[in-house]
Amino acid sequence: MIGPPCFSSICPISTHIFLVSFPLFWKEISVLMISLISRIVGGSNTEEGEWPWQVSLHFVGAAYCGASVISKEWLVSAAHCFQGSKLADPRAWRAHLGMQMQGRARFVSAVRRIVVHEYYNSRNYDYDIALLQLSTPWPDTMSHLIQPICLPPSSHRARSGDKCWITGWGQKQEAGAFYPFKVEIIDQTLCHSTYGIITARMFCAGLSSGKRDGCKGDSGGPLSCQSNGDGKWFLTGIVSWGYGCGRPKFPGVYTRVSNFASWIHKYVPSVL
Repeated sequence: MIGPPCFSSICPISTHIFLVSFPLFWKEISVLMISLISRIVGGSNTEEGEWPWQVSLHFVGAAYCGASVISKEWLVSAAHCFQGSKLADPRAWRAHLGMQMQGRARFVSAVRRIVVHEYYNSRNYDYDIALLQLSTPWPDTMSHLIQPICLPPSSHRARSGDKCWITGWGQKQEAGAFYPFKVEIIDQTLCHSTYGIITARMFCAGLSSGKRDGCKGDSGGPLSCQSNGDGKWFLTGIVSWGYGCGRPKFPGVYTRVSNFASWIHKYVPSVL
């Protein structure tokens, strides 16, 4: 059973194992220009309501990126999902919440506002974070399927070896199905040596053997980590970029959410 929402100061807790979303490939960012349903590599099926903060963002009617619920009317995603004048137009977007299968969302809202971080760098994906305000807040009657994920404080730092989850809609066995899998936080020095352009606002997660990864879409989705103490789930990372798909020694790269606590609070005071 999912606990009360984060903005009530009590974050979601569940007896289920929770998860997150998946990164893009460094040399295949152009895949965003083709509305592809994401594909999780190495994942398994989930039950409805297991990942209540997971959102599918649709651009002009097709699944395009992922996002996470952080309040009744605000979502967090990746800035690179909204590059260009067309993508930056909130009228072209719809947020699908409370969904296990693509096309079966329990709640769909238009987007009122998109806030891309002012320092976002499209050349190296630094400051890759954005906020979306829903035109219609999700109703309390959907709270068994939709819940916000907690935001980590600015002092939080994911530790190398910590186990977290990524989730998304894939084509592994059944088109449009939702698949999760477990990955681990990669040492920052190793992450930097792998890619060479890792900033303080990025970190890596994956498996050294590869095999488990996210591909082709749902950038902006969550990397969810559960607290060992109270079982709360935190949005530790946002799916940002990477090289290839499930390749050995090339983990996914994520936006470090704790670095943006103050920035998020400026627009959504209720969540911190």
